[in-house]
Amino acid sequence: MYVLAKEILPKEKTEKGIILAPTVKQPTIIGEVRLTGEGTKSEDMKIKVGDKILFSPNSFRRFVHPLDKEEYLLVHQKDVLLFAW
Repeated sequence: MYVLAKEILPKEKTEKGIILAPTVKQPTIIGEVRLTGEGTKSEDMKIKVGDKILFSPNSFRRFVHPLDKEEYLLVHQKDVLLFAW
C-alpha cells in the first residue's frame, strides 16, 4: 500500500518578491501523489492520484525513475500524516 509522490519544495520568494529565510530543519515533507497501489483485503487505499500528502522525512525512500529520470518519493500509506487538502 505505497504511494509514489513528487516532492513539492517550499517557496523561496513570496508573490510580492519578499525573500523567505531557508529553514534549518524541515520537520515534514509535502508531495503530490502521482501513482498509488491497490490496497489489501484488510485495508483500502484512501489516497488518490493528485492528492497532496504530508509525511515525515524518515518515512520515505527517494529514487530516480529509469524511464523519465525524474526523482520520486515512495511512501507507505500508514506513514502519511495528512492528505487531500
